[in-house]
Amino acid sequence: MKYYVLASGSRGNCTAIVNDNNEILLIDCGISILDIKKRMNQVGLDFENIKKVLITHMHVDHVKSLRAFDMKDVYINVDTQMEEANLFDYYDVLDILGFKILTLPASHDSAGTTGFLIEYNNEKMAYITDTGYIHENIQKLINNCDIYCIESNHDPRLLMLTKRPMYLKNRILSANGHLSNQDCSYVLGNVLGPSSKEIMFLHRSQEANSEEMVLQTFKSTMEKMSVDISNINIMIAKQDAVVCNEDNKIVN
Repeated sequence: MKYYVLASGSRGNCTAIVNDNNEILLIDCGISILDIKKRMNQVGLDFENIKKVLITHMHVDHVKSLRAFDMKDVYINVDTQMEEANLFDYYDVLDILGFKILTLPASHDSAGTTGFLIEYNNEKMAYITDTGYIHENIQKLINNCDIYCIESNHDPRLLMLTKRPMYLKNRILSANGHLSNQDCSYVLGNVLGPSSKEIMFLHRSQEANSEEMVLQTFKSTMEKMSVDISNINIMIAKQDAVVCNEDNKIVN
């Protein structure tokens, strides 16, 4: 499955998934249209090939440029009450541009926050970001996927050392907040299987995390859980650069 994370983090999130006809399904549009076009151009994608937009939730870092798209091409959870868009409920199965998509409940402080299990060309991708935890029932559904695009937002200790107000720290740490490195790694240890070949860590905090901490926590957790990751390609999405799964390529 060909995909490009155009941006990931608290200042904006956007991922382009491309089918065999070069049609693009955009997951979230939390950066400006200018930035979407610029970053797509950097990796040879045509903005005009964006045919549909799939939204995880309504926080601005995921929907900044939503109104620039025709709402008849937008898919979003019914709890958002955006009647002009295509509405789905949890556990619906969508067919968008040939992608078969199961909608999964996430735990976040925005109505209708949704994760996705995406199937295409005999591959499965779990796409889950902005969630305080991942329920064991969801873990069963995303077991043994080929690709995991999953939030690894913060290190709890580093978060507590930041100068952020306590209410914000508590929000991030809550069950309706963001997935920590430790919790993300534990979930992956539970769900990785023989088919799993790729992990893209999403939504890393710039202040309360680092790429080194994401990798160190993940690798140490896998060692403790006796999970073999030797054949898995590991990537970390960036806020200001495109990361695509073709040869682990980063485009600034």
